[in-house]
Parts: sequence; structure tokens; C-alpha cells
Amino acid sequence: MKENMNEAPLPILLHKVAHLAKCQAIPIFHQYDLKPGAAGILFTLDKSGSLSQRELADKVGITPPSMTVALRKMEEKGYISRKHDENDQRIFRIEIQEPGRRCATLVKQAMLQVEETLFEDFANEEKLLLRRLLLQMHSNLMQQNHWNEEEFKRVFTI
Repeated sequence: MKENMNEAPLPILLHKVAHLAKCQAIPIFHQYDLKPGAAGILFTLDKSGSLSQRELADKVGITPPSMTVALRKMEEKGYISRKHDENDQRIFRIEIQEPGRRCATLVKQAMLQVEETLFEDFANEEKLLLRRLLLQMHSNLMQQNHWNEEEFKRVFTI
């Protein structure tokens, strides 16, 4: 029996859409032996270049302990390298390596296919409007709950 979502509360509808999109994306991540957080790390490094482990954790929204585990696995696969900072030996700099760059490119291409499915029959203006509305909802909820990014990461680790 097909579920009627026309009368579902908006948070339920958003959850269902996000869940279905995640279900489409998970096989893509598995194909490249990645978890969603690891893909975010690769995307961030590919765009930002060398970052400290703390900077990377902040940008991706992963707690430092989770970041350490993810980086260890990614380093074993040759996707990233960790090197001591030239100015402060206590700090590790994380850099994407060529296998990681290739993986990020392939995953981005696959994610664009998921996005195409999501936005089938949408006008470009509608896509832009939806993005703006979702960003505003995110901002509203963060303000309403008086959450800062640190608290959000602590409660909702990826």
C-alpha cells in the first residue's frame, strides 16, 4: 500500500526524503569503501587543501575522536596523508592524495546522479529556492535551540 505523504507534517516529510536520498547514496559510498563522513572529509580536503586535524573536524562537523578513526582508515587506503606541521610538531596536517582525489571525483559524480533523481522535473529556480529555504530552516533551528556548532557536533556525531 502506497503511503499518502500529502498530509504528513513537514518534519516527517523532510525525514522521509532525507532517508530515501541516503538509501540511494549508501551503495555509492560502499562501492568506494567509504562512510558518508569519510566522503565529506575527502570533499573538504579536495576543496580546501592541507588542513590541521582540528580545522578539518570543524569544517566537516565530526568530533575529534571520530575524525581520528576516519583518518586512520583513509590513510590505510592511501586516500590521505598525515604530516606534522612544520611550525608546530604537535599539530598534524592532513592532505588528500591522488587516490583520494580520484575517489572524491567519482563519488561526486555519483552523488550528482542522486541529485538529478531528487530534482527531476524541478526548474532551476525551484532548486535554488529549496536550497535557500532549507538553509533558513537550519539557521532557524540552530537559533531556536540555542545550539552552537560544538554542541551540535557533540550531540550529533556523524
